[in-house]
Amino acid sequence: MNRLGIEPVSEERITINVLDNPNGITVKFTGDIDMEDPSIILDPLFEKVHDGVLENNYKEVIADFRELNFLNSSGIKAVAKWIMKLSEVDDTQKYIIKIVHNKDITWQVTSLPTLTFLVPGAVQVE
Repeated sequence: MNRLGIEPVSEERITINVLDNPNGITVKFTGDIDMEDPSIILDPLFEKVHDGVLENNYKEVIADFRELNFLNSSGIKAVAKWIMKLSEVDDTQKYIIKIVHNKDITWQVTSLPTLTFLVPGAVQVE
């Protein structure tokens, strides 16, 4: 179990684990997200992550997409919605979302870097 007490998500062909890291937490995605409305699972997860990071004053969340083979446009929209929450946070509480991606997976190379433009300075893609 991680410090935030967030349970892993396992639905259809996706597993999402929330893991502790020295600077905050890591959200690790494995599998495929191609369900019709992934916001049903992603929105509550991102809400818990966001609230937990703010409550604990963490400065970093690593979003590890390296083992996520597919994320449909509705899933990307849910990730964008999470990132946009950072625009509403006071500067003293802001945290960085580091997106770790797999350069061999085309959708990740084309889609994930665009998320850095949503809230300038809040997202890094590695």
